[in-house]
Amino acid sequence: FDLSARMGLCAQEAPSRVAQHLSAMGMKSQLSDIDGALPSAEALVDLMAQDKKVVDGQLRFILARGIGQAFVTSDVERADVVTLLNDYLSDTV
Repeated sequence: FDLSARMGLCAQEAPSRVAQHLSAMGMKSQLSDIDGALPSAEALVDLMAQDKKVVDGQLRFILARGIGQAFVTSDVERADVVTLLNDYLSDTV
């Protein structure tokens, strides 16, 4: 949801609402919830590129226009994903 909000696709408060719900359900919602060392943002995107949902070399993302309004797209800049991941890895989100 954070990527959707940063891209101006949904309300800025939607990501925190979703994260609160996931936490209330006992689910991980932040990279910091994962134990151990994590790869760099670039390495994470490279790992994402190995996913079976990659089509013609393009990463596919599920973005949202709001809660319950998800859609699939490849129209996401790698730099935007790297920036978001770097923010999470540095715990500034």
